[in-house]
Amino acid sequence: MVAINWAERAILLGECKWGADTVDRAVIRELPESKTPKVLKDFPEKGAGWKIHHAFFARTGFTEATQAEANSAGALLVDLATLDADLRQILMNP
Repeated sequence: MVAINWAERAILLGECKWGADTVDRAVIRELPESKTPKVLKDFPEKGAGWKIHHAFFARTGFTEATQAEANSAGALLVDLATLDADLRQILMNP
């Protein structure tokens, strides 16, 4: 997934994993190392000066190693239980 804030020159790049297994830290490494440069090549100045944020969504959650990797990379992790709880909170308190 990609979300762009042109005014603030910020990009949110994310991945959604819907498998039955918890997400391994290789996914956390792959997005910034190999997929992000592919997205940025089409941006003005190849993304220079843009703030890049990464987010990962998973149905079953993340391994402890994945959580540690995401913390050190400043990435956001959202599992289905968290997403469900947040949406319920929003619906209950409009």
